[in-house]
Amino acid sequence: MQRTDPEGIVLVCDFCRRDWDGQEPMIEGHHGSIICLECLKQALAQQGTGGEKYTCTLCLRFNIPPKVPNWKNPAHPEAVICQECMYQSARTFSRTEGVDWKFEPGAHPPLVKLPKPAPEEAPPS
Repeated sequence: MQRTDPEGIVLVCDFCRRDWDGQEPMIEGHHGSIICLECLKQALAQQGTGGEKYTCTLCLRFNIPPKVPNWKNPAHPEAVICQECMYQSARTFSRTEGVDWKFEPGAHPPLVKLPKPAPEEAPPS
């Protein structure tokens, strides 16, 4: 997320609302959405299922079924990250030079993949 201050644009983590200090590792999603490494660590550890369909703040996919794991910070529940974005962000942080953190996929639930919708049948000719 971005906020405009008199000094310019300030980048802010959508999940904890902390301003970026210019040093802390952060990942930017679509339309300027941002998650910091600390929130990602929490998301990986606390991801869960249930509730209603949701929209991911980072990838903007919508109507994601509640059986797909996600996470939201209880202090700012309007921002939600889907499991796919969690794992993609974690892999990116792991490959980033200077980030002292590594993603261990085996320590987390397997990625939930949704079945592709069946193609619509063509009308008989």
